[in-house]
Amino acid sequence: MKSLRHKLLILLIAALITSSCESYLINGNLDGFWQVTSIENKQIEDTTYCNGDIYYSFQRELVLVSYVSPNIPAGQIKENYIAYFTHDNDSIAMTDFRRYLDSEGTKATQSALEKFGLYDTHNTFLIEKLNSKELIFNSDKARIIFKKY
Repeated sequence: MKSLRHKLLILLIAALITSSCESYLINGNLDGFWQVTSIENKQIEDTTYCNGDIYYSFQRELVLVSYVSPNIPAGQIKENYIAYFTHDNDSIAMTDFRRYLDSEGTKATQSALEKFGLYDTHNTFLIEKLNSKELIFNSDKARIIFKKY
């Protein structure tokens, strides 16, 4: 009888852990940490190839964009912005960018977001490709290529 209770308790715990993980990842392959490999600015017909210094992290309804320069001491991130996003099957909209961990909630300027391939403070992209390893955003202003980190 004890071993049956013990087995049921283990199954219950496993079920709770599994269900909590599923509710955490609500955006399928989009959720997680992505490294930007290139940004094409369609307005000036220029492509920037990134050297592992720009990252996007998607979780639930929030996106964190980070710029990590090789000149910054290890472990320090100089520029972080957080925003809300909505995700449909083939599009994503990111709005209300603010400095991350800024007690004043300072809004991001358009010029501060440009290094991330975001040329407006409200950005909408078609999702050209999304799988467990690759992500491509495309709009009339930019095309951003990512790899899963």
